[in-house]
Amino acid sequence: MLTWLALVIICAVVLPPVIRNKEQYQLNDVNKAEAPGQFIKLDHGDVHYELTGDPDGPLVVLVHGFSAPSYMWDKNVPALVASGYRVLRFDLYGRGYSARPAVKYDKHLFVEQIESLTKSVAGVERFHIVGLSMGGAITSAYIAQFPHRLESVVYLAPFNRPIDIGPLAMPLIGKWIGYTFFVPSLAKNQVNDLVEPSLFPYWQKRFERQMQFKGFRHAIVSSGRYVISADPTQDYKDVSNTKMPKLLLWGTSDKIISIDDAPRVEQLLGQQTRLVVVEGGGHAMQYEYAKAVNHSIIEHLRESERATV
Repeated sequence: MLTWLALVIICAVVLPPVIRNKEQYQLNDVNKAEAPGQFIKLDHGDVHYELTGDPDGPLVVLVHGFSAPSYMWDKNVPALVASGYRVLRFDLYGRGYSARPAVKYDKHLFVEQIESLTKSVAGVERFHIVGLSMGGAITSAYIAQFPHRLESVVYLAPFNRPIDIGPLAMPLIGKWIGYTFFVPSLAKNQVNDLVEPSLFPYWQKRFERQMQFKGFRHAIVSSGRYVISADPTQDYKDVSNTKMPKLLLWGTSDKIISIDDAPRVEQLLGQQTRLVVVEGGGHAMQYEYAKAVNHSIIEHLRESERATV
């Protein structure tokens, strides 16, 4: 009887994360071939990126958020390119078609990724940077370390304060909970980024593709432990010590990071910060409200360039 009971308990513990695991494939050359853009090998593996626009135009680097990769910028890149900018977007490690190294996913990993990528493919010393959600915290960490490389910064509803992730922070039980419940639910929860998800019926399915490549679960849970639960406040304060122009965009209908955080971030960023409220915009305002967001970003970039002349 005890043997059977022990077997049931073991199965109840071991099987759920296995059954709910969507990771089926290694991220190999066959799978990478379906991705647009290019790849470059950096210290922690291949990074998927797209570099488009006038080679002589000012460079704009786009940093996506916690889980959805660089397709989040699909409605912004064409407008930036049409306005004369050279645009670099990429998948953070563990997302999209970039490598999923078995390392700690903290801000230092992503800062190193931005620095190595821009040095390797862009060929310019200074550029503009745009950070979305968790990408905003990563952007602040990058600026704190490499302020001399930035012309200006744009934040879109940036992650700006630590989140208590509860048992997910625990070494063993956290991994089990993350693999069994948190990660498998990510795809369906992506609709929370949108104000009108019915207009984008492909949203969940597009997200799910990256979940099929081995290492995604580790990347997400590790990012939760070492980025989402970490306090980025000091990095924002460090950004305030720079003289670069700063644009802060926030949607009034953001269900992920409330616009109530806007005054806090604006204060942290200090002088030369302009807050633009996107009426009706959700967390993915750069996608749903692309026209308004693009207008604000391009206006900011042009003003930043005029200020340096």
